[in-house]
Amino acid sequence: MRFEGLIFDCDGVLVDSEPFSCGTWNVILKDLYNIDIGTNYNAILGKNLRDAAEYYSKKYNLPFDDGTLSKLTQLKEDTYYRIAKGKLNPIPGVNRIIQDAKKLNLKIAVASSGSINKIHFNLSQARLNNEFQNILSADDVKHAKPSPDIFLKAMSLMKVEPSKCIIIEDSVSGIRAAKSSGAFTIGLASTFPVENLYEADLIIENYNELDLFLLLKS
Repeated sequence: MRFEGLIFDCDGVLVDSEPFSCGTWNVILKDLYNIDIGTNYNAILGKNLRDAAEYYSKKYNLPFDDGTLSKLTQLKEDTYYRIAKGKLNPIPGVNRIIQDAKKLNLKIAVASSGSINKIHFNLSQARLNNEFQNILSADDVKHAKPSPDIFLKAMSLMKVEPSKCIIIEDSVSGIRAAKSSGAFTIGLASTFPVENLYEADLIIENYNELDLFLLLKS
């Protein structure tokens, strides 16, 4: 099997930012509405900000309109930058995967449900900001994951056919989006347990279990 491209999600796949990204919701909902949402964020993992905000608005009967969304967007990003600054690191082993991909002449990209500013912040904090040829955010497509739109757009920019592309994801919605795109999908169990990632073509618990050289020979 010969691959030409590799696409990474960002939170939980490249950078250990998922706890901060999700935890920010706890901070702002507590501050704005005195609501404690706990620490189970499974329902919003992989969602863009609009979809996550809509989920919480329905669950807690909160206002949800363009004005509220705009306020939440700015507040969430400002809060996230404040609590995550200086605390983000690459997911263990991902630097090796990136360098191996380059040795194999794979085109590499990032496709994340976060905003472009947040993605660049994460990559910069984790010292990965100079590694990728294309970086796509939720702002680049109309439909968020589990729609495959963001991955299909990334492949188009990379000039790589879906059947020749690998996507690494850590969320259920991300894996569904990747599978729907037609790419070979790797589920990384950094956020969800292995059993939740069953739709992926290959499931790994960490990057020590992934050998791109062997994968490209198979």
